[in-house]
Amino acid sequence: ISQVFYYQDVKCREEMYDKDIIMLQIGASLMDPDQFLLLILQRYELADAFKKIKPTKDQDLIKQCNVLIEEMLQILIYVVGERYVPGVSNVTKEDVIMREIIHLLCIEPMAHSAITKSLPENENNETGLENVIDKVATFKKPGVSGHGVYELKDECLKEFNMFFYHYTKTQHSKAEHTQKKRRKQENRDEALPPPPPPGFSPAFSNVVRILNCDVMMHILRTILQRAVELETHLWTEAMIQMVLHLLSLGLLEEKQQLQKSPEEEVTFDFYHKATRMGSSALNAVNVLMLLEKLKRVPQLEAQKDTVNWILQMFDTVKRLREKTSLTTVAATSGSEATKGDETQSTQDKEKAERKRKAEAARLHRQKIMAQMSALQRNFIETHKLLYENTLEAQGKEDAIMEEESMSSAIDYSRIALGPKRGPSVAEKEVLTCILCQEEQEVKLESAAMVLSACVQKSTALTQNRSRVLELSGDTLDPLFMHPDLPCGTHTGSCGHVMHAACWQKYFEAMQLNFRQRLHVEQIFDLENGEYLCPLCKSLCNTVIPVVPLQAQKINSEDAEAVAQILSLARWLEIIIVRISGYSVKNAKGEKQNLPAFANKGMGNSALEFHSILSFGVQSSAKYSSSIKEMLILFATTIYRVGLKVAPNEADYRIPMMTWSTCAFTIQCIENLLETEGKPLFGSLQNRQHSGLKALVQFAAAQRTTSPQVLIQKHLIRLLGVLLPNFKVEDTPSLLEVDMFHILVGVVLSFPSLYWEDAVDLQPSSISSAYNHLYLFHLTTLAHITQIVVSSATVGFIFLCAESPTARSYENSEEARSAQSFCREVCQYTSGCFSQDIPGWLVWDCVKKGIMPYLRCAALFFHYLLGVSPPEELLEVSEEGQFKALCSYLSLPTNLFLLFQEYWDTVNPLLQRWCADPVVLSCLKGKSIAIRYPRKRNSLIELPEDYSSLLNQASQFRCPRSSDDEQKHPVLCLFCGAMLCSQNTCCQELVNGEELGACTSHALQCGAGVCMFLKIRECKVVLIEGKTRGCLYPAPYLDEYGETDPGLKRGNPLHLCRERYRKLHLLWQQHCIIEEIARSQETNQIFFGFNWQLL
Repeated sequence: ISQVFYYQDVKCREEMYDKDIIMLQIGASLMDPDQFLLLILQRYELADAFKKIKPTKDQDLIKQCNVLIEEMLQILIYVVGERYVPGVSNVTKEDVIMREIIHLLCIEPMAHSAITKSLPENENNETGLENVIDKVATFKKPGVSGHGVYELKDECLKEFNMFFYHYTKTQHSKAEHTQKKRRKQENRDEALPPPPPPGFSPAFSNVVRILNCDVMMHILRTILQRAVELETHLWTEAMIQMVLHLLSLGLLEEKQQLQKSPEEEVTFDFYHKATRMGSSALNAVNVLMLLEKLKRVPQLEAQKDTVNWILQMFDTVKRLREKTSLTTVAATSGSEATKGDETQSTQDKEKAERKRKAEAARLHRQKIMAQMSALQRNFIETHKLLYENTLEAQGKEDAIMEEESMSSAIDYSRIALGPKRGPSVAEKEVLTCILCQEEQEVKLESAAMVLSACVQKSTALTQNRSRVLELSGDTLDPLFMHPDLPCGTHTGSCGHVMHAACWQKYFEAMQLNFRQRLHVEQIFDLENGEYLCPLCKSLCNTVIPVVPLQAQKINSEDAEAVAQILSLARWLEIIIVRISGYSVKNAKGEKQNLPAFANKGMGNSALEFHSILSFGVQSSAKYSSSIKEMLILFATTIYRVGLKVAPNEADYRIPMMTWSTCAFTIQCIENLLETEGKPLFGSLQNRQHSGLKALVQFAAAQRTTSPQVLIQKHLIRLLGVLLPNFKVEDTPSLLEVDMFHILVGVVLSFPSLYWEDAVDLQPSSISSAYNHLYLFHLTTLAHITQIVVSSATVGFIFLCAESPTARSYENSEEARSAQSFCREVCQYTSGCFSQDIPGWLVWDCVKKGIMPYLRCAALFFHYLLGVSPPEELLEVSEEGQFKALCSYLSLPTNLFLLFQEYWDTVNPLLQRWCADPVVLSCLKGKSIAIRYPRKRNSLIELPEDYSSLLNQASQFRCPRSSDDEQKHPVLCLFCGAMLCSQNTCCQELVNGEELGACTSHALQCGAGVCMFLKIRECKVVLIEGKTRGCLYPAPYLDEYGETDPGLKRGNPLHLCRERYRKLHLLWQQHCIIEEIARSQETNQIFFGFNWQLL
């Protein structure tokens, strides 16, 4: 088998296959053509096949005979038609290479490297491709994926030879299909005749005599006769195709000779032999007559255009022989297929017929439409009274509905928070299970439906890669996220829906299946709940229950009445009293320290424990047992993956991790939308939209599966950051927390304050509206303070240089408000904060710094409440976006007015925030605070020229090795660290396991997921954990738009920005794990590779 392969392989065929063809051509040029063909027939044992004997009925023998005839005809085509060899005909080496390239590109457009591999090399290991490629092809530049390809020029298509001798069977079929498809698209016939071949050199001139010798005519006539009679199976369509090709070659040869020389000098008489009538029964019908009959054979409909072309060639040669019309001959010879007037007139008739039929069909449609219109008019006239009454009633209803909608939703439909909150857009949601294909409406009391999902740890947003991550979360407290976002828990979904019961059956079946296949390496970890989505094969490790959005309506009159008495101060006092009451209950009589302003101006009523219930309550949502099970399952997975601990459904940190993954996932999506320059709403993929909606609703519902006392304890700790009177043990400073995580935590845990011993309650729509509004305003005030203080630690002068447009706010109301706020902060920080900072600069810092927070909050409240966002948030506009966000979130566009509106309440809070030791330490320059807005992470900057990276690698010395051993330097694309890969010198012991430099680095830099560039091999390596990884195309391309894995071709490489951006998005979209799983599923090569020691 290997010998057969190498016989026609590009590396060896010049000395084997090609030389054999030349040897046959030498024999044909020296021998009598009839004798040569008889020897060929004898060699193939086909002499009896062309005798007039009764055909055998043995199907195996018939099949064997047909295969041998096809092979013999193919060899004859090569002997008489393959002349592109210097010496065999008058062609140059360049002509040969050009022909090879033309036939390669006739199959499909190809990359430079693919063409190079398909061409033979000379003694200097050169193919000569560069010298001729531009003459026959045009280069099409690559897109974001794929590579640049060469496409054949239109003028070279006429050189296509369907029976090119270097084609394999697959290439022959593909090239034929491609060319026929192209001609069909151009509304041309599908005939693919051979191009006119170059003339043989004098030494090989006798080869053409094979075409018009008696034995050849007998072979051609016999095969055509069998096809016409349809009485025997001793023919195939491929055989007929080859016979037609040989006829075409004979006619082209005769035509070329007649055009070059006078008729009396031309001895090649193919036309006479093919049209000559014989005397015996064997050749009573000539080839021309058989071709006419062949057109009517239904099995050969695909060859009809080729037969027509040959018949026209017969006519052309006849005219050349008779020399009747030189003008006609010249015209027909110049055309591609030498089409005759007869064919043109036939085509004109066919076009006219098609046009006539189309016109008749159009008139028929018009007639039917006119009849339908008449029937409609007749019906309306007959039932005129009924029709008018229906229209009148419908018009009144529309007018009433329009008035109602206008009066109730003029200004409030696009506001998410407060008493003016718009209506929730909660549509009936009917989903189809991808496993059983049954539809089901999503309801609280129905069986659970779930989305495939993947929970993973992530450092995509981190502001400090030097921070050491804790590999185990046994002692970790995840309630507070540090503002540098060192490591979060991301939840992504492919958006495919299943019944929970169907998913459980599928997962159990998969477990059983893989347990039985003990010796097969698995691409996913069943023990940790991993599986492949049944539809898209994405790697998943859990499911998100689909919880329906509870539509909430607010009565405007009730909201106005509540607004008169429920100010922020009153609301805070009620909350403090409620929390204090719970604390007293839980402490069983122990003395509690209440905040100082709890009693202020409220008398005894302020101490009423149940006063929070007076503004509206309702019974809690009742979920089906199936949904509750899925809520617990998903929450436990988040806890297990996010903290790297064993599952424990009763652990007190499960609610914390639920809120944390909700907040972090929203931040990741907001970051991605901003990076891609997409609007906040309306641009999410369906999978992102479905996943985020399900995640937020799950986070809101998860509270019902945990003890409410536990939720209350978490809430008190979270409020301790905003209300310093609530100082609980280990409460962090204002500068040590991420405010959006605080916001999500307090909003989702706040309903626990409505819990009563006897009955399970939750706030009503009006109560929720005020709770959300005041919690958001408090958090926003704290975040503004964060931004101002952290900007002061960086230095406003530095920020001024960074923002040259900030001066446009110099005389604005915002600048004056900011200046006033700075004076208060200066007073409360004992002068550590300068009051001389320009107000316009402070406002510019606040406006820019708070945008990511506002965008995240808008996403969160939209998916929590279902209120439609303003139209401006469906577009990309910085100024319009800020105003729309403020409107949607019930904020003044001058954010400092919030301080003025709530000054009596916020003033003591601001005092305590500013007096915090951590804040004062930062203002004194003893420590550094995170600056807002946080920087958007991206992959490291790579040099344009790959040789720069190679120079860096050549200078790399392993810090742990003193020898000069050749190392394998890799570059971390997250942080830029150069590591020593696949060497024992840099292996580390982590938790008792030997890990390679890359794997151990990935645990700290990317929480186990990382991206490396192997410099000496020009390959990107994606790894996840200790056991999984894959190779990915490097972002460096040569001038032909191709990568060069292993640097084997040695072409200069340059950075492709689009490819590098694709890698960046792969990281920011958290799709690295998914890409690794897909790669390992399709490519089994790296199953044996020990990724742990990379």
